[in-house]
Amino acid sequence: MARFAARPDVRPRPVVREPLARRVAKMVLRAYARRWHHLSLVGMENVPPHGPALVMSNHSSLLDVLALMAADPFPDTVFVVKASMLDVPIVRNLLLLWHAIPVERHGRDASGIRALLAALRAGRVAALAPEGTRSRTGRLGQINPVLARIAVRAQVPILPVGIAGSFAALPPGAYVPRPVPIHLRVGPLLYLPPDTSAEAAADAIQSAIARLLPPEQRPAG
Repeated sequence: MARFAARPDVRPRPVVREPLARRVAKMVLRAYARRWHHLSLVGMENVPPHGPALVMSNHSSLLDVLALMAADPFPDTVFVVKASMLDVPIVRNLLLLWHAIPVERHGRDASGIRALLAALRAGRVAALAPEGTRSRTGRLGQINPVLARIAVRAQVPILPVGIAGSFAALPPGAYVPRPVPIHLRVGPLLYLPPDTSAEAAADAIQSAIARLLPPEQRPAG
């Protein structure tokens, strides 16, 4: 069985200053998340001190993006998001502060893929939901093979994150967030060797995220 470990030879990039607007946005998001959702973070010692890195988390609620933004320790993380999210005015403003990369068709978007790989080559941290869609049940689904293949191609450490509570706080179809606690658990870095198949990569990514979730959010079966 292949072993998946942190890549040892990733070099740091020059220090980048975080724009004022983004720092203010983080303060507001953290205040909201802590007061309304009692946001908790576990495993932050696993977060690398700098990029490049690929943050991969489960996705079952629109609050997932806000929780990740509130917890984001980096000055210039980019978010890969469904293109339609940029049609929502307030959400659009936040996503633009995080240099959002819009993607269509479950990751089959050549321009979006190029932008993601360029950001990683520049030494930045990028965040995306490897399922390629939002879960309708709250459980972690299958990892999109296209996104798994991109993760292998990128050859940067993967930071798995499990998000619990967001589905109960704002399930699909709801518009007003409920005051339900949200918990983020960060796992150890994962590195996929360049010869990893898309199927093996998808399994490794799903397993890494599933270990960070409560039983009711893990894949069924």
